[in-house]
Amino acid sequence: MKLRDKQFWLYEAVVIICSAISMVILWANHLFHRLFLIYLGAAFCSLFFIGGIMAWKLYKGNQWWKLAGYMLLVTTVILVIVLFGFVWDWHDIGGRPANLPPDVGTYITNNELVGILILLWVIVAPILSCVISYITKLIIIYHVGEKARH
Repeated sequence: MKLRDKQFWLYEAVVIICSAISMVILWANHLFHRLFLIYLGAAFCSLFFIGGIMAWKLYKGNQWWKLAGYMLLVTTVILVIVLFGFVWDWHDIGGRPANLPPDVGTYITNNELVGILILLWVIVAPILSCVISYITKLIIIYHVGEKARH
């Protein structure tokens, strides 16, 4: 499988469709009730879109698993930079926030949020990267095969 410039947008369409489907599967219960999860879904799709562009530029070869590896590597690096650069609280000592009312029993800190997002990423991203790359391989082989017949 060799991606050419004409096939780039087909590849990116597969990336967006697969990441959107995975978002619906992951948060089907809450997707329409909470605005935060819609923004999180948009960020997730944007992350894979940008990571797909960078992986496509790095990819040289014809194995779908190499493309999946590049996509997983690039998107993980982008996610880690964003989470540890903008969300992680470097001065958190694990205490209860001062502005939290005493009647609130549970809360989540920024560091716990980063940990949860990284855990979800470790579970979802490898599968999603492989699915995107394999579907792209099938579509491109079909597309190239159709051109060869005509």
